[in-house]
Amino acid sequence: MPARRGWWARFGVPWFARLMVVTFSAQFISSAIRPLITYEALAAGAGVVQVGIITAAYSVLALFVAVPFGKAIDRRGETGFLLLGGFLVCAALTSLFAPANLILLAVGSALLGLGHLVLVVASQTVIAKGSRPDLRETRFATLTTVNSIAQIIAPAMTGFLVGAVSTGDGTATTHVPNGHVVVVVALGMATTATFTAISLRFRPGTLRNRSTPQNSGGRGGFMTVLRLPAVPTAILSSLTVLTAIDLLGAYLPVFGQAHGLSAGTVGLLLATEGLAAMVVRLGMLRLIVRFTRRRLLVASMVLAATGLAVVPLTGLLDRPEAALYGLMVLIGLGLGVGQPAAMAWVAAQTPVDLRGTAVSIRLSGNRLGQIVVPLATGALAGSLGLAVAFWSPAVLLLVSALSVFRTPADRATETTQAGR
Repeated sequence: MPARRGWWARFGVPWFARLMVVTFSAQFISSAIRPLITYEALAAGAGVVQVGIITAAYSVLALFVAVPFGKAIDRRGETGFLLLGGFLVCAALTSLFAPANLILLAVGSALLGLGHLVLVVASQTVIAKGSRPDLRETRFATLTTVNSIAQIIAPAMTGFLVGAVSTGDGTATTHVPNGHVVVVVALGMATTATFTAISLRFRPGTLRNRSTPQNSGGRGGFMTVLRLPAVPTAILSSLTVLTAIDLLGAYLPVFGQAHGLSAGTVGLLLATEGLAAMVVRLGMLRLIVRFTRRRLLVASMVLAATGLAVVPLTGLLDRPEAALYGLMVLIGLGLGVGQPAAMAWVAAQTPVDLRGTAVSIRLSGNRLGQIVVPLATGALAGSLGLAVAFWSPAVLLLVSALSVFRTPADRATETTQAGR
């Protein structure tokens, strides 16, 4: 280490712990703000179709820039892009202080999605390019566990700050108290993430000792990654899991309002799903060793699909809360496996100098799904009913599970886990 050391180094904070601060902040902001945007959209007179459009807007900008950003990260390194992502998220949150209307909410959602994507691509590439493959799965599991903690705390906070949902008699159906308080808390988290990214940029510590090949980030990277074994299937599984999480977060508030559930209850339901996801991620490595990643992915997606399919049926109950909490546990256990398993699967199949490109391709697939699926789901829900918002991701999860099941077992990667 150089003689002059930043305060992070003086207090012995390693680069991975600082990266987890950025990761936690990014996921906390996303999990807190996206349900708030749904409530704000309802307050501005949105129906299920408009909610789908605003949900899809989160991924529009991110879809077009993901691969170029991934290639740029391969060429220039990750820490500068962590800083850029922090600035973008701060800008997006600042825009939400304006009086809510559907256009501004869509713009703010799109800018937030762009900043979040930059943070995610950069942070996952830092891990994917780590010099010790035996730590990669553990670090991805840690990353997604940190995400799960944020997914527990953030929606519960939003729900309690928003409080009870009041129903009007016109186009605006919901009043959203304390919405700006939620944004202020998120802005504080974004500021923390930005300053932490600055520390990683200028005081990287042992992060600088990693090997960072500079070749291969060019034209052939995109198709090279897509031709790698099992990568398209891993991308599909990641896409379906993430869109299922998004649709649950976007439409559970709508379902709750339709059945008399307070915003606080909806927040606790989403927090329960996040807690279940965190629990399964803590034991994920043992489950992979015992069952292999492929079998675990298939079983988890089937479990999540079953839970999502049953959610609309709870509306037939006089008091659906208890059944919904049980379903959130099942859904969380199912969805908790998909993201870290797909991350490690893609990283294990990709050369180190193409991992930024690979991460960005996987995230581009995610963002494409986050645009197309909410738009299609919102259109179908507008004509066929709100239940479609839960049945659509259930069907997609089953299709993805079938694709994973038909993919030949990746013995080299799976036996690496068994041998540890």
